[in-house]
Amino acid sequence: MATAEIVGDELRVRFARWERFAVRREEITVPLARIRTAEQIGNPLARTRGGRIGMLVSGVFKVGVWGLGTGTRQLVSVRRSGPALRIVLDDAEFAELLLSLPDAAELADALKARA
Repeated sequence: MATAEIVGDELRVRFARWERFAVRREEITVPLARIRTAEQIGNPLARTRGGRIGMLVSGVFKVGVWGLGTGTRQLVSVRRSGPALRIVLDDAEFAELLLSLPDAAELADALKARA
């Protein structure tokens, strides 16, 4: 499962070893100034759109890059259960990050407070 933390003026997301192949990176760092919105969401598996490069087990998890062919690329690491976070970005490599995180609500609040 991915982890996320605010470090200085950036959000750092680190991916589990098994996720790295699907997301094609060990971590992503996003300047807080690029975050437009952050919200805790329900049913994160239903929030992905378009084509993908990555892994999925239908109804269980999705990990990779979604949104191919839609113009809205999403970096995704979500599971069917537990809290998840949706982060909308401005002028970044990805338009959205969708992450299952145990502390999704707290992180969303912290990101909103810094906006």
